[in-house]
Amino acid sequence: MGACVVRIGDIAAGRAGDKGDVLDLTLVAYSADDYARLERLVTAAEAARALHRAVPGDVIRYELPKLRALKFVAPAALPGGVHASLRAGLHWQKAAIWLLLDHDIEDPQG
Repeated sequence: MGACVVRIGDIAAGRAGDKGDVLDLTLVAYSADDYARLERLVTAAEAARALHRAVPGDVIRYELPKLRALKFVAPAALPGGVHASLRAGLHWQKAAIWLLLDHDIEDPQG
């Protein structure tokens, strides 16, 4: 079996939110197999790569296997909070989830 490229949005849905200056993005896999693939391939570093144009700094990943979800938290992504941030629009973070959902990951296991 050869490697294949998978768009994250083809195997998961996404939600986004914020609390103060913290950006919170969650991927929820459509199936248990999709969750296993996400868990294996979408590391915190991979998420940071997908988000680097809009989200500066570190990304922390939390696993929620019973919910088939991965939560990615970017501390200090919204300097001063959503109302004081220089990011365009009050709800730019909603667009940030699309950077993650539209990101292609290479799966060496096919």
